[in-house]
Amino acid sequence: MRRDGRAIPLQPQVFDLLEYLIRHRARVVTKDDLISAIWGGRIISESALTTRINAARTGIGDSGEAQRLIKTLPRKGVRFIGTVREAPREVESAVAPLKLETSNLVVGRAGPLGMIDQMTRHVSSGKRQMAFVTGEAGIGKTAFIAKAIERLTEQGFDLLYGRCTERFGTDEVFLPLIDALVNRYRTNGPELISAVRIHAPTWLLQLPGAIDASERAAFQNEVFGATRERMLREFCDLLEALSAGRPWVIVLEDLHWSDFATLDVLSRFARGNGEARVLVLCSYRPADSAIGGHPIRRLHQDLEIHGCCSELHLDRLSPQEVGHYLALRFNDAELASALSKPVFERTLGHPLFVASLLKHLIDQEWIVEVDGRWRLSSQNAFARDGIPDSLLKMIGHELERLTDNERRLLDVASVAGEEFSAALVAAGLSDDAIDVERDIEALIRKDHILVRSGVSEWPDGTYSGAYAFRHILYQNVIYQNLPPGHRAQTHKRLGKRLQEAYAGRTGEIAPELALHFEQGRDFPSALRYLGEAAQSSMKRLGHAEAASYLTRALGILDRFDAADKLSTRIALLRQRSLALRSGGDLVGSIRDLQDVIACAEQVGEIKQQLNGLMAVSSLWLRVDRHACLEAADDVLARSQALADDTFKALAQGSSASINLFLNGWRDQDATLCDRAIELSASATNYGILIRRHGISGIVDCWRSRYQQCRRAGTEGKRLARMVGDVYTFVLFNVLESIALIHLGEWRELQREITAGLELAVRNANDPSSALCRLTLAWLHVEAMDFEGARELCESVDDSLLVGDQSTYFHKRAVLAKAFVGLNDPLGARKQFDDIERRRREEGIDIEFTAATQVYHCLGEYCLLIGDFTQARRWARQLHDYVASAPDLNHLAKAHELLARIAFGLGDSGDALPHLSRALEIVDDADFPIASWRVYGTAAEIFAKHGDVDRAATYRLRFVETVRRLARNFEPEDRLHKSLLAGLATRTAQLEAMTSLPLRPS
Repeated sequence: MRRDGRAIPLQPQVFDLLEYLIRHRARVVTKDDLISAIWGGRIISESALTTRINAARTGIGDSGEAQRLIKTLPRKGVRFIGTVREAPREVESAVAPLKLETSNLVVGRAGPLGMIDQMTRHVSSGKRQMAFVTGEAGIGKTAFIAKAIERLTEQGFDLLYGRCTERFGTDEVFLPLIDALVNRYRTNGPELISAVRIHAPTWLLQLPGAIDASERAAFQNEVFGATRERMLREFCDLLEALSAGRPWVIVLEDLHWSDFATLDVLSRFARGNGEARVLVLCSYRPADSAIGGHPIRRLHQDLEIHGCCSELHLDRLSPQEVGHYLALRFNDAELASALSKPVFERTLGHPLFVASLLKHLIDQEWIVEVDGRWRLSSQNAFARDGIPDSLLKMIGHELERLTDNERRLLDVASVAGEEFSAALVAAGLSDDAIDVERDIEALIRKDHILVRSGVSEWPDGTYSGAYAFRHILYQNVIYQNLPPGHRAQTHKRLGKRLQEAYAGRTGEIAPELALHFEQGRDFPSALRYLGEAAQSSMKRLGHAEAASYLTRALGILDRFDAADKLSTRIALLRQRSLALRSGGDLVGSIRDLQDVIACAEQVGEIKQQLNGLMAVSSLWLRVDRHACLEAADDVLARSQALADDTFKALAQGSSASINLFLNGWRDQDATLCDRAIELSASATNYGILIRRHGISGIVDCWRSRYQQCRRAGTEGKRLARMVGDVYTFVLFNVLESIALIHLGEWRELQREITAGLELAVRNANDPSSALCRLTLAWLHVEAMDFEGARELCESVDDSLLVGDQSTYFHKRAVLAKAFVGLNDPLGARKQFDDIERRRREEGIDIEFTAATQVYHCLGEYCLLIGDFTQARRWARQLHDYVASAPDLNHLAKAHELLARIAFGLGDSGDALPHLSRALEIVDDADFPIASWRVYGTAAEIFAKHGDVDRAATYRLRFVETVRRLARNFEPEDRLHKSLLAGLATRTAQLEAMTSLPLRPS
């Protein structure tokens, strides 16, 4: 408080009393009102109340005689009668610098508060600021931050406040950030939800009730495949967007217990360059972070080196600052002078120790209040042996002074957590919740160990007060001193009560239930809720968090015997495998599946073995073909022992489809695939259906049944999305894209892949982005936009393809086709050399979808350089590769190529049969890419043979096929133009051969 520009020191209770009178100046405030509001209902003497009222009068320049501002009405109460003017709060872009005072018992912090003043000026000009508030436990970080928040909010800053907890720190990804959003959502939901929906949709999943059931499906599509990197970026975008309207302070406390993802958010935001009127205040204990090896200190130092943050280090109080604190505390300069030296010598200026020591002295009545003034009752108080010499001993001494009932209450509260409800403590005490709530309130009035923190309401309707330990050191000391058996029993009781309260909704508090049951040694229940916690985390995109819970569950499983221990282990490993795969850890996912297989072998569960092997084979498909084929062969061998014909057929079909994809066509593999498709036709299980669509998609693609392949890909994508399997979704997306390319449905392909690319970019999924770009490049090269195809391919960094054999070969194949189209044989040759080098180094073949492209392109390349012998070799290679299936689409292209080669060599006798076979195929099927090639070649050959009518017929078919493809796109689309440009060039060539102008309608 200031009067005439001068700071007026007031005791906290005097300040609170004055504030209460001013806020309620419209009425007479009774004695009971004041006691309830200021002293929490605690019994105090009439003289003590009168003394505080007189002190308030003195502070504002009034007196008991004059009563110009505070008037006493006999037998009624007190009323503030002065004039009050409320200054409007300005919330403009230029925020006035803060003037932070060190009153209200926050002393010795002038330096750090001054630094906040400086940072606020930077924030007002749009420059983001970050500061780490550091210091040892009990040094006053929370009090300092509370004072900063108070001043900042007075200047128009809005607030997001979150904190880490010791119990759920590193396991709960983004915990303090989620805590901050949830706290804000509860007080101002609509405004926050609107901003989150626009700028950070992945974070909507973290806010309970933020998504309506009606929009859940659409929202799941929006965030499907989202990565942690996307969440990092979106949170930073959200802060920037929020600060466009007004400045914000983001407070994150106790980061020495933080998860690592939150630190990544801080690092990203601190290094950002965009305008952001945001001040981030983070607190942590350097010593604790060093002991635990937590990376917060390293992040702080790195940001400081790069000028991205400041440190607000809180030191212990000096003797002078202790004296200042005492003067404020007792409103008596003489007493402060007498106490300052012995208090400092005993506490060395540690703020929490100072406060605890003063309470001890008051409780022992060595400092007493007489007639409204505090004084020492004994000059030898500090010479006694009863004064503890450390903070922990002081806390222990405080606890020893409690009654047995109070100590029992605090014992249970320490198990419940740093914050807890009276109802939960009542469950731990097997007592009535109302009685326990009354006891807690009495303890708050008597002591300062606990504070109120609001109310608690559970789904079963239980409603009670919520409370917290004033400082976590109190909870730690009490909890650590509990006998192990008592501690375990209490945890179990609390877990059971919460389980009842959240019946049907246990997923909301699964981590807390898992902790209580784990510490309560109820291991089956702990396993159940760790599994639930993992499921909830997966739904919220917390894949690493889910894997962490499941790792804990597997560790618990090893600690006790259970009849179905191996089957439980298998289930947990499969669940963790999916979590790891969804988080991008393919190797870790495969390792878990291999453990599944080993466990299944121990119990003789052949189906589990095969499920594991099929999953392993699928995961290795794009990155390690040797391991993929080895797993597929193992599936085939083990499946012989199965009695279930349908599952046996499915397993063998899965193995066979892998061989078809990687090793080429074999009739026996196709027969196994057909049987699997037939026997699983009536299946409803998602896992079986996904395998069935995968098998049918590969077989149909080989047989050029592109509509069926497309349906398999589309349905497989739908099922993969439903079960949240991004990896499998990508595999089916590849199948669907291949089908759409060959069907000539290029508009739909362009729309699907462009949307997929946008989503991959939003999700920060670089491998998926690369695959989308290369698929678009394939579309461009088929649409004769060779330069666009080259640019798209070269936009994909080869470093992304080191571990992805399929995508590597795909890129090289498309690039080679682009260079051939650009008449750049050297560029094409390099791609072929790269393909051969990798094949030789890794001892692998190219899968059939790339092989058909490479063989055909090699033939075109050899024609380009005039090597007809090698051109014929590669054309025959393509013919022989696809003829057995038969893949009629590529067979037509092989015959067309062979016809051109023979005709170029002057061998019409060889050219015409090949041309005839190619025409027979395309006339009877819808293969537009093959068709326009075949029709163009037919027009050329017949023209040169002088068969003008047939040449004209095939010119017309050629033109119509290309124009049909061009109609996929709007006239201004690059691909529409490239197709028509290619058509014009080729048409001119054909017209020149016959000197007959072509004028199709």
